[in-house]
Amino acid sequence: MARISCPACSKPISDKHKVCPHCDTALAGLDEHERAKLANRRFVQRKQALLNQSFVALIIFLGGFLYLYSREPAAESLEQMTTYGAIATGFVWYIINRIRIILLKKS
Repeated sequence: MARISCPACSKPISDKHKVCPHCDTALAGLDEHERAKLANRRFVQRKQALLNQSFVALIIFLGGFLYLYSREPAAESLEQMTTYGAIATGFVWYIINRIRIILLKKS
């Protein structure tokens, strides 16, 4: 009994399983082409999720800048600190997601 990765969810399972206990994907009778298709679908879904998160982070980042320069909140007010927080959060989140996308492409 060997441990393999499920082609659909990438979780470790036994090679004796006919159905993945994690994602309920039928594994019995899958040839190599179908396994590759499932793995590719998983890759595309992960990449799309990271791209969506990057887009949301970019919106938060740009929204903070837009609010900061259009409303010009008072110095050291809660409004200004919230705006700076949104800018910093959006920027860091965007950079982290871009790094995760690069690492996903390399794997």
